[in-house]
Amino acid sequence: MRAFALPLVGPIPTAHGTLHARAGFLVSVEDETGRVAHGEATPLADFGTEDLPTCAAALRRGLLAWLEDPDAFADASSGFDGFRVFDGLAGGERGGAGTRARAKAGSVAAPCARAALESAWYDLNAQVEEVSLATWLRRRAGLAGDVLGQVAVQALVQGAEPADVEASARAAMNDGFGTFKLKLAVSATRRDVGLDLERVAALRAAVGPAARVRLDANEAWTRAEAEQALARLAGSGIDYVEQPVAREALSDLAALGQVGGIGIAADEALLGDGLARCLDARAASILVVKPSALGGVSAALSLVERAQGEGLRIVWSNLFEGVVGRALALALAAGTSNEGEVHGLGTAGLLAADLDEATDTSPSGEGRGGVLAHAALTGRARAVPPAWSRSDAHVWDEEVWEARA
Repeated sequence: MRAFALPLVGPIPTAHGTLHARAGFLVSVEDETGRVAHGEATPLADFGTEDLPTCAAALRRGLLAWLEDPDAFADASSGFDGFRVFDGLAGGERGGAGTRARAKAGSVAAPCARAALESAWYDLNAQVEEVSLATWLRRRAGLAGDVLGQVAVQALVQGAEPADVEASARAAMNDGFGTFKLKLAVSATRRDVGLDLERVAALRAAVGPAARVRLDANEAWTRAEAEQALARLAGSGIDYVEQPVAREALSDLAALGQVGGIGIAADEALLGDGLARCLDARAASILVVKPSALGGVSAALSLVERAQGEGLRIVWSNLFEGVVGRALALALAAGTSNEGEVHGLGTAGLLAADLDEATDTSPSGEGRGGVLAHAALTGRARAVPPAWSRSDAHVWDEEVWEARA
């Protein structure tokens, strides 16, 4: 494994705080034939995952457990239960107060670390069988038919003021996007529903009446504020509003789904033990799923099975990750989704550099036209130089950590 930090093209304001870079860990594994597979752990503690020190500690434990008993993970049909070592890391010896609080609430201690190791393991199996990761995942999910060759993706529109939103939306339209997502409650000086409604109006005016518009409040509103906003947004053609209230407020989330005919999506509410509680309460019919935050492929595929049985809609997304993390989410979308869904995976243009870039060259061309080809992105992810080949990489607390049997 090695640490990395990916600079952003510009700051990304959210209701949880402003992102300035994405830091994490690349995990690389090699089998006896020379096949190499990667996993990416790029946590976002403010969103609700583990922090970087906890992630690093969990990855070390997981790698050592894998090396000490490789037979425990040799059978692709057995699942990834061997890495339950993560679940014993609650709080972590180096985790922060936020991590400990989430652990006490019963959440998975290190979902991004677990997801990274699962991702490497699943992709290695796909390479052995000489199929795409999307095909391998579809087979594992027990789904008939072929995977999607291309997946429709949305653009993230930015801007704290209406004029900035309009400019960002027009730029995304010029890049060929037809679905647009706007984060709400991002202004540091004026956090109110009125400003958000002005920003939404500017977005709608820029993209026209036919475009699909999605909103994300990142838990910023009270139920009363959300009801007010939904009432005023009625007739604006909003696809859905993502996580309008706090993740714990499942009854409010469910009640808002009955207001104004606008869909309500759960995101932060799915983290940790919230996923089971959200599903049991039928708090939302739309689930915005970030595989890394959920804890990996096994959890994601279990969710797909339940969603199909209960008529739930899944929109795949990511944690503003590098190419390895994005490729995993795209493979799940291509392998398990219906053709008509648009996913939250058009985030490459937010990064100023990526894991497969030798220099700080923008990957902003990815997603132009509003679609992504999963085979191309999987190929890019597999071509990333392995962790042990770049000892001069930017680091979090150390340059390179190698696990040796």
